Amino acid sequence: MNDTILVVGGTGLMGGAVIERLLQATDASLVIPTRDARSERASKVLALSEGRVRMVEGDLSDDAHLDEVMSMADAVFCNTNFFAANSPVAEYTLGRRILDSAHTHGMKRFVYSSLDDALALTQGAIAVPHYDGKAAVAAYINLMRSEEMMQRVEEGWFSNNVSILTTAPYFENLTSGLAPSPATLSDAREGLRFTLPFGEGAYPMISLQDIGWFTAYMFAHWQSWGSRDLAVVGDRLTGRGIAESFEKQTGIPSEYQDLPLEVIIDSIPHVGHDLAAMSALFQARDITIQDRDLNHLRSLHPGLMNFQQWMVTTGWRGAPVSP
Repeated sequence: MNDTILVVGGTGLMGGAVIERLLQATDASLVIPTRDARSERASKVLALSEGRVRMVEGDLSDDAHLDEVMSMADAVFCNTNFFAANSPVAEYTLGRRILDSAHTHGMKRFVYSSLDDALALTQGAIAVPHYDGKAAVAAYINLMRSEEMMQRVEEGWFSNNVSILTTAPYFENLTSGLAPSPATLSDAREGLRFTLPFGEGAYPMISLQDIGWFTAYMFAHWQSWGSRDLAVVGDRLTGRGIAESFEKQTGIPSEYQDLPLEVIIDSIPHVGHDLAAMSALFQARDITIQDRDLNHLRSLHPGLMNFQQWMVTTGWRGAPVSP
């Protein structure tokens, strides 16, 4: 592959992992749109680039800028930032515009990064806005595929040139917002307490490194994994299971304490109710078991990490890590 890939969201955590893998596994050049090319995140990305990354400053909601960056590329990876506007409608609108611009420019390959459709999976019971905006764009992609089929379009762009990568929460979340705290545990040992809003639900997880791996794989082996789209995950653990696995791996005494969803709603301004709804989704549905195929994923990527393997690889022992 010697294409130029436009990486939307390239200065975010996932985008950084995708860029790192694309630079390792391909000879592609990368174009990264950003609102601030002098930001700390942009500087970190450029430090990885070996001269193959170009930062283009501007706003993708501006048609002229979107057209400019599309004209620089042959392929697109797109991970939009819900929290830039805190609106599923705004994220859907931007996702549609990026897709339609890519279609107009005839992008050869477009990987759209999505999340599970919480409303569809719970029969309309649980809305998770930062999931549902992305899922709505994925639904639009499928709608256009259906239209192409109905109209008997033999080389439909949405069918043949677009793939959806549905991801999951990162292991790395446990090193930042979900990091454990030093505590005297219920058995009087000194250790770390994982205070997490999981109830008895299973938390689906994957490493950022593996998301990068699957992205590069999809570009290199286009729609050859048995379907057009791919839904990924690396492991599933309850809150109690996270603490037990952590103690087993590190030897550090640990325990799980459930965090009521009401606490998240009340303590995180503007988006607490959205994050609490995500936890409610995982308590209501085990997406790793019901909506993923781990055996298939590991057949594609034998190095796909579970939680223990991620701890070994990173050496993480519970300390918070700056993103």
